[in-house]
Amino acid sequence: MSDKQVKVSFLPGGEQVYVLEGTTVFESAGRAGIMIETPCGGAGTCGRCRVQFTSGKDQPSQNDLDVFSPDEIASGWRLACQTTVNDDAVITIPPGSVLGQEHKIVASPANEETDDDVSPAVRKVHVELAEPTLADDAADLMRLERKIGPFKANLEMLRTGPQILRENNFNVTAVLAENHLIAMEAGDTTGLCMGLAVDLGTTTLAASLMDLSTGRELGIESTMNPQVRFGDDVISRILYADDHPEGKQQLSYAVIEVINELIAKLCDKFGVAAENIYEISVSGNTTMEHLLCGLAVKQLGQLPFVPACARGLVLKAGELGIKIHPAGSAYIFPVIGGFVGGDTVACLLASSSLITGPATLLVDVGTNGEIVLCHDGKMMAASTAAGPAFEGARISCGMRASCGAIEKVVFNNDVRLGIIGGCEAAGLCGSGLIDLVAEMLRAGIVSETGGILTGSDLPADLPEKLAERVKLDSDSKPCFVLKEATDSCAEITLTQRDIRELQLGTGAIRAGISILLRQAGLDATDLSKVIMAGGFGNFIRRSNAQRIGLLPGNISHQKIQYVGNASLQGARLALLSTTLRKNAENLARQASHVELSQDMNFQMEFAEAMIFPDS
Repeated sequence: MSDKQVKVSFLPGGEQVYVLEGTTVFESAGRAGIMIETPCGGAGTCGRCRVQFTSGKDQPSQNDLDVFSPDEIASGWRLACQTTVNDDAVITIPPGSVLGQEHKIVASPANEETDDDVSPAVRKVHVELAEPTLADDAADLMRLERKIGPFKANLEMLRTGPQILRENNFNVTAVLAENHLIAMEAGDTTGLCMGLAVDLGTTTLAASLMDLSTGRELGIESTMNPQVRFGDDVISRILYADDHPEGKQQLSYAVIEVINELIAKLCDKFGVAAENIYEISVSGNTTMEHLLCGLAVKQLGQLPFVPACARGLVLKAGELGIKIHPAGSAYIFPVIGGFVGGDTVACLLASSSLITGPATLLVDVGTNGEIVLCHDGKMMAASTAAGPAFEGARISCGMRASCGAIEKVVFNNDVRLGIIGGCEAAGLCGSGLIDLVAEMLRAGIVSETGGILTGSDLPADLPEKLAERVKLDSDSKPCFVLKEATDSCAEITLTQRDIRELQLGTGAIRAGISILLRQAGLDATDLSKVIMAGGFGNFIRRSNAQRIGLLPGNISHQKIQYVGNASLQGARLALLSTTLRKNAENLARQASHVELSQDMNFQMEFAEAMIFPDS
């Protein structure tokens, strides 16, 4: 097979993605950021991953024939996990096939029943009030209260409200945050009520612009966290904040500045004014949230790693320097402990419907690998310093999961590459790194200890084209050439040091998993489900995650479910539902924090996990 990339368009959202010919619909959707239900783990037996081809359909599989009627087959219905895309295609994904649909927040007509409380903290109400007369001389805000119900107003609204009402002939839109009147706007602006959900990662940030009146996402922007110039991980940033008089302010300003840049990009892209964004919801690890708020972080780097606060915060966005509506607010997720933060709580919130059975493991893969074991009605949460390799940092040709990133690698007689955006390759993101090392292990190019083999040490049956890719770099150290240099792109290689970085990340997460299982008296085979989350790429292949040892190899594929950037999804949910926001607080308080560094077996577990498992 060639490196031919095909364009796949998904309806009703209009998402588009370029994937390698022969990629499953399930994986293609994942790369477009759409997580499809697969309770059977992609075995094709549950029938939950139904999709309909408008164009580009392939021949049905036996599983398709077992699930669908002849008329449905003719109409383009297929199982996403069993059907590959070999030409440009347009595919409709019905709501029932989308993972987490039980938390889909939508606007509903009055009195219509819904599964969730769909009221965000911020809402708008358009009113046309009768002007005061001698017969009806009620106070202005009392007159407004008759229409929208009781509310509280600050001094600013008391001062400006009467003038706003009269300048607009008492035809205004009231903006309410919970039961507080925060603004009055001329005419009917109910269609302009936006919020911003932010996943504040150690290495990358992602921001989602949401319409609070409909629950619809307008779009996403992402970028690197500029704090990386002060240190790759949270410990180095804690030290920088402590060692430099202006360190904490520098770190805080850097991330607030980039959030404002993302706001400006999204507003420009979708024709929205920043003043129409009334709330921002932020999920991040404990250090990231503390630095965003300008809180002390020194104690987070010292035993017993105590955060300044743990409950969710509602702050004035303007006081943080975030440029949205002047009266807008910022909701900061609650945290579990010093190194298990709001991003983990957001993941739990987004994945709550998947936590079933006697034992469920949630793994959020990133610079800080968070792990939660749900067992016997309890939640044990831990964090490991996985490093930024999964997000493309500290990798010689690494990059974040953006246009030009190699996100998929497949070996046959040579190398096949899947590239985000269908453009020329520019580097390697986290999912592509996992693929590449897993394939090199299978091919015998990399040993169990992580060494790149060369010359006569390579397997005799290794295809010639793969063997030719194993070379020595300028320092006479072995490397694997993934893509030769072109006039417009430098050579893309994987070095011995890159593999060591991956081993460090993989080993840290596996060690954390092993310790939590041991403390709960469980074996990996006792797990009923493993939920993988992470924003380092929109998809990860289960077999490759297991081949490099990121997940235990003795877990059935049917038990492993990848849910994408669950931290960002949790931030969206908290933005759109006050009920789910309360649920997040409850989840944070229910979880018990396990400090892995204090476990006497951690170093031994970590050293063992650094070795790649047998095939």
